[in-house]
Amino acid sequence: MTRICIVGAGAVGGYVGAHLARAGVDTTLVDAWPEHVEAMRRDGLSVSGMNGMDGAGAVHAKVRALHVGEVAQLAREAAFDVAFIAVKSYDTTWATQLILPLLAPTGCVVSLQNGINEDSIAAIAGWERTLGCSVSALAAELVAPARIVRNSPLGDEKKWGMRVGELHGRVTPRAEAISALLAHGDTSRVTTNLWGERWSKLTINAMRNGVCALTGLSGKQRDMNEVARELTIRLGSSSIRVGRALGLALEPVGGLDLDLLARAEEDAAARDAITRMILEVANSRSDGQRPSMGQDIQKGRRTETEYINGLVARRGEEVGVDVRYHRRVNEIIGRIERGELVPSPDLLADVMG
Repeated sequence: MTRICIVGAGAVGGYVGAHLARAGVDTTLVDAWPEHVEAMRRDGLSVSGMNGMDGAGAVHAKVRALHVGEVAQLAREAAFDVAFIAVKSYDTTWATQLILPLLAPTGCVVSLQNGINEDSIAAIAGWERTLGCSVSALAAELVAPARIVRNSPLGDEKKWGMRVGELHGRVTPRAEAISALLAHGDTSRVTTNLWGERWSKLTINAMRNGVCALTGLSGKQRDMNEVARELTIRLGSSSIRVGRALGLALEPVGGLDLDLLARAEEDAAARDAITRMILEVANSRSDGQRPSMGQDIQKGRRTETEYINGLVARRGEEVGVDVRYHRRVNEIIGRIERGELVPSPDLLADVMG
């Protein structure tokens, strides 16, 4: 695992790439934003933590950055051992097709994304060459070309930053090697339950990201708003019930007790306990923290709603779980993307009604 490529040098891919480069790992970053690529080449890649460049996770590194149009030149170089896919979920297919010819025969592809995209990668690269990584504790934003801000504390043994896993669930030397690479940027471990980890992280994204996208609120504003917080609880509760109906063993993630969250819609004591946990997590993050879909709406970009709330809605309907709130959130965000609506807390009434 000596030669690494990261396709997608945004908040997560750029964060990991900067830390790998700073550690001396042979890393190539590939991105589609020309200004970002040029700035990385010229100035290096800077990551600041919650307290600036002295904060947790902060690093500055000289990096090798290529635009997607320059990837063909890599055919003259040694093949890559690992390719991390860190693009938006809707770009997974082309990103995998782009990098696959440049992998060594024993090389593998690792999803470092929101959503659950390992099946899409495996359909191209092969199941035996595909792994996944649940990014459990990292909240970050690409705020300007070559500038990333981390808005969450580093993970620890109670809340691991990264969880790497094989699709078949066994612990392998390559999974351990990939985990060791990621540990340059945050705490990391190998999981034997990737699919459960993935759905657990999907639950956190499904209950938080879409609410920020449709309201325009930051993460902390969302959690302090009583109506928005109630919607996040309903979204999280139903997502857990879908995951369990699918037969998945869900894992603790996001500082929340999933058993309590699953009961929170019907059990007042569970709802009160989850509310306290949500507020505790909110107070551990910076005021400016905004989840990825909220960032996308703010910047006028397409969101991953179909791969987050839309995915929960589709799977829930298949297994007979009430997923009305995921369906409504997904539909409203789609209307915002099309310019039919403007993000506002007033839209909460349309979802909750």
